[in-house]
Amino acid sequence: MKRRGLTGLALLALLGLAACQRFSERDFVGDWQSSRAVTPLHLGANGEWELRQADGSVLQYGLWRVEGKTLVWSVRQGERVIDDPTPVLEVKRDTFSVRERDGATTVFRRLP
Repeated sequence: MKRRGLTGLALLALLGLAACQRFSERDFVGDWQSSRAVTPLHLGANGEWELRQADGSVLQYGLWRVEGKTLVWSVRQGERVIDDPTPVLEVKRDTFSVRERDGATTVFRRLP
């Protein structure tokens, strides 16, 4: 019985470590390919994001920031700035994933 309890505790500890993953804005800076879009995404160290076409022209842009464990995307719509907070699920060297408002997971892969 004790073995089963220790295994359960070990599993909870591992899950807890994943939930406590620390990251900062610098982990997101760079060029990314989203699982939900064809156009690459550029996240600048200055807090700006851009969707760029292959010829370098910008399709859409805005601001981004990290608040706690959430990546907040901001875009201007008319006179208003709309924030779209997406909880960060995982951050690795060459990938990160977020939970969208509709519950879907979007995975970003770093481009060379």
